[in-house]
Parts: sequence; structure tokens; C-alpha cells
Amino acid sequence: MTSSTHAPIALGFDIGGSTTKVGLVSRSGEILRLKKYPTDVEQAGLERYLDKFLRRLGGMLEQADGGVAGIGGTFLGWIDEVRSGPFLPFNAPSLNRLNLKQILEQAFELPVQLIDDANAHALAEYTYGSGRGCRRFMNLAMGTGLTAAVILYGRSLQFTGGCAGDTGHVILRPGGPVCSAGCKGCAEALIGVQGIERLALERYGEPRSARQVIEAVRSGDDQAARQVMIEIGGYVGELLASLSHIFLPEVISLSGGTANAGEALLEAVRERFEFINGDYHRAYASQSGGYYNGVEIVLGQLKEETGLIGATVGVFTEMNVHNEKG
Repeated sequence: MTSSTHAPIALGFDIGGSTTKVGLVSRSGEILRLKKYPTDVEQAGLERYLDKFLRRLGGMLEQADGGVAGIGGTFLGWIDEVRSGPFLPFNAPSLNRLNLKQILEQAFELPVQLIDDANAHALAEYTYGSGRGCRRFMNLAMGTGLTAAVILYGRSLQFTGGCAGDTGHVILRPGGPVCSAGCKGCAEALIGVQGIERLALERYGEPRSARQVIEAVRSGDDQAARQVMIEIGGYVGELLASLSHIFLPEVISLSGGTANAGEALLEAVRERFEFINGDYHRAYASQSGGYYNGVEIVLGQLKEETGLIGATVGVFTEMNVHNEKG
């Protein structure tokens, strides 16, 4: 398979803590084809998982109508120093330090661009969705894990782990539930999939998956599910209140599977955020002389496949640079 510098299509993948997604993405951010399957690397073993992963990517390439510009990928955790693969993916430790870039380049002979999941979500929303035209943009990706990324004047903040740091592990309830990395009472432990399912068990008296809870909220007739997501939204509001003092974003976008809970979640986030520090942001906006105009919290526009779309932004950016030089 050879690359085409004029192809408006990229092969993308998003390896999440629960689900792996592979797809074909257009230059305008449209998903042309999509496949999902469980991220069972810890159960199946690395070799079997990679075999299935490569076969799924190869099958997707065969469905491409015309040339493919390259492969853009993202994954849970951080990215290593040379941007070759995952670093410290606590929800899938078998992938740690895997040279995924080399594996893919050798398998498909295509240029490969890799990015951590936090920045993938942020870049997608900044390029195609809720962050377009924003000077100071923050995106909170909410799924199995939880992490925020920040884009300032068109550039991603990348100072720890290839991103804005381990923002999902800000401590909200010291000594509270334990996350996969060992923090007691951090945002990820409270807001991530395990946090949703823990609250659901308390409300229903029996297990419910996070997906079931979110779908029940969307249906509009399940008060127990709604109360779970209102509590989750309160935690999110607290996290964003703390992070906003550091990054001073003008827009904060919520993306990932949990954000599909929609308005019930968003209202709870906004209410808690406003209670904690609404006055702070209004004071800074009124006195900054235009440097800062306040903050708006919104739902992401790209829904569940935000990471997959964001993973391919670098492929098209590199293609544009190559064409300009050529």
C-alpha cells in the first residue's frame, strides 16, 4: 500500500479503555466507514490483540475508494517522548512502550501520525466542532478514563506525557474511590465508567453498565439514571472549576461517550461550575481589557467518534505541508 499526497482520505484508529475503533475519515472530518470491537488486550494478550488490530486496519484499507493519505491513530494514556506509541496506559498496561508507529509503517507502508487521546478529542472539536475560531479552548474527554486537553492560539499544550498533564487525576474527594492508577478520590475514579457504574449500583440496587445508564438518560423516562448523571455532572463541574483557573479557557467542550448523556449532564456541570467560581470568571472578563471574555461550557459537536476524527487531523496537516512544499 502506497501513500497518495492528494488523497482526501485517512485511515484512523482510536484504542480506548473499553472499545477500539477503526475507520476511514475524510479531509472534512466525515467518518466514511467505521468498525468497533472490544479492547481486550489484557484478556487476549498483546500478540492476539495486535493480530486482530492489524487485520481490521487492513480490511478497512481495502474498502477505501482510492488512495489513502496516511494512518492517524490515538490511544488511551500518554504518548512517549518520540511519539511512537502509548506511554503509561493504566487501563491497558500491555500496550505500554509499544512502538506502534514502527509496526504500522512496516505493515502498511504508509506515513503514520500518532497522538494521545486527550489531544485527539481536543483537535477534532477545535478543527471541526465546538472549538472552531476559539483562542483558548479546553476539551474534556469522558469515557473509561477522563482527561482534559488545551489548545491555545491554535497550538496544543504538550508539557507532560505529550499533553497538558494527567488532568483526570485532580483530587476531588481525598480518600475516596480508587482509580486504576491508584489515586484515591480523583476525578477519573468519580466520573469515569467505574464511577458511573458504582453510582448506578447504589441507585438501582443491581449492576448497570455506564452505557445503559447513559441510554436511559437519553430516553428521558428513567429518574434513577438521571440522578446518576446529575451527580456525575457535579463532579465534572468541580473538576472544570479547578482546571479553568489554570488555563482560562473561553470554551470548554465535553466529548466522549459519557457526554452523550446530553443536557441532563450539561446542566449539572454548568450549575456546579457557576456555584463554585462563576463570579471569578466574570470578574476577570470585566477587568482584562479583552484578553479574556468569560467561559462557556458546551457539549461537543462530534459525539462518540471524536477521538477517531481527531487522530486523523495530523495526517491531513502533514499532507497540506507536503503539498505546499511540493
